[in-house]
Amino acid sequence: MRARVVAVLALAAGSALVPWGCRRDDKKTPEEVTKEIEALERERDLLRAKVDEMLVKDPRIAGMPTSALRVGIPTTLTRELIEKTAAGFVDQVELRLTNIHATKKGTVRKVVRLGAYDLDVLLEEIKGRLKTEKPKVNFGGNKISVALPVKVASGEARATIHFKWEGQGMGGAVCGDLDVTRQVSGGVKPDDYPVAGTLILSATAQEILASPRFPKIRINLKADPTPESWATAQAILDEKTGVCGFAVDKVDVMGIVRRIVEKGFNVTLPTEKLKAMAVPLGIAPTMTVRGKPIALGIKVGHLAITEDMIWLGADVTLSPGAPEPSPSPSASPGPAAAPGPAR
Repeated sequence: MRARVVAVLALAAGSALVPWGCRRDDKKTPEEVTKEIEALERERDLLRAKVDEMLVKDPRIAGMPTSALRVGIPTTLTRELIEKTAAGFVDQVELRLTNIHATKKGTVRKVVRLGAYDLDVLLEEIKGRLKTEKPKVNFGGNKISVALPVKVASGEARATIHFKWEGQGMGGAVCGDLDVTRQVSGGVKPDDYPVAGTLILSATAQEILASPRFPKIRINLKADPTPESWATAQAILDEKTGVCGFAVDKVDVMGIVRRIVEKGFNVTLPTEKLKAMAVPLGIAPTMTVRGKPIALGIKVGHLAITEDMIWLGADVTLSPGAPEPSPSPSASPGPAAAPGPAR
């Protein structure tokens, strides 16, 4: 009886030592498990082929460099950077011209000579403030095109009109001389100027620089005198009446002033002050393997610009004298991985 109890306890203890993971509740044979693995491998291969097909059709891959290492940045980020930089520059520009003279001299005759006149318009100062709408940025053909709608939004102008009349002959005897100076002021007429240029890209291992290339843009500032200023100019003609008024009217002071105002004054937009901007894209010169930094030799290839991506191609090697990373003692040797695109 005692021997029987001991045998039963020993059998129970032995069964308790069997690992739980070794028990097979599904009752599958090795052949069935092998078939399941083979089916999963076939499904994996099919999915891998679909992924490769989708990558080929991805428009972002088009135009990618053939270098061993390819790093790309979506154009959406670059577009936002360019828009903010260009608009911020223009909105800070104030155009200003000072001390510009416009003169007109001549004589007035009515059968006989009545007199001579000298009209001088001194533009003491004219200022125009610029504003831009949202730039249009296009990528493709390995370049970046920028269309920047610029407008003269507001401004001020101050001028002095000096009119001198010297009567001669009968005009001098009847009318005498006239020497009048008037101050006038006003604003600046708004106007639109389409500005178009390109960004030239150059690359280093650390960054891509986008350097603006814009032609010289001439902005024409036109003064816009207030109604009070026109009335002040008209008052010059009211100094004389009768025969004298006829003589002064022949000068057409108001017409001369209007032509000066309508012609405007040209000033060049300082596009050369647009500085190069850095696109956040680069390749680090070192990498860390098992906690140790390893220097890399980076040879930047060419840039490729498509509608969706800006690509930087490079060849990367270990720098001379850099320690080769040692394999893990527990790792078994395997086939080397082929270089592929880094995105």
